[in-house]
Amino acid sequence: MKSTVGILIITLLSMSIERSAAQNLVANGTFDANINGWDNPFITSEWVASEGGPISGSGAMRISTSNNNNGLFGMNSDPISVVAGNWYYTAAWFMTPAISVSERGLYFIDWYDSDEVQLLRDAVSSEYGVVDDVWLPLEGDFRAPENASFMIIRLRLQSGIPGQIEEAFGFWDDAFVLVDSIFFSSFD
Repeated sequence: MKSTVGILIITLLSMSIERSAAQNLVANGTFDANINGWDNPFITSEWVASEGGPISGSGAMRISTSNNNNGLFGMNSDPISVVAGNWYYTAAWFMTPAISVSERGLYFIDWYDSDEVQLLRDAVSSEYGVVDDVWLPLEGDFRAPENASFMIIRLRLQSGIPGQIEEAFGFWDDAFVLVDSIFFSSFD
């Protein structure tokens, strides 16, 4: 029994080490010095040095909107090349300040073929009404659809109740996409 528990612990540790040593496929997902590689012409965004998630902690992307209609707002990554059928581990951290009317964080993974036709949308979402002023993680494992050649990550916050005049804003940091080699074993 002790040897089985020991083997299980070693296996789990090796999987976490493997993920932490993997290369992040997101260009500038840690926002250490700027927000290059992220775009949305309809959203106000800026790099802030005074905030940072628990992994990199060296800056964050601040996004905001004045359109408080209970809608989603956020930024889009540059396209990220993928291999159809491979599994990808995705993660990002967000924070909604107490003085903001943002109510939750979520992100979409939009998968595209080589002709830039959207094949599928996957999503990871927090609960509505998250704890303010705390960095919160979101993560998920997704398999690239057949014929997929790239993905785009869409980091989003949701604004509060329609008609509020306060600014809806929040922060994102430590966005990751890793090839998830855990699923490439003979168990798959």
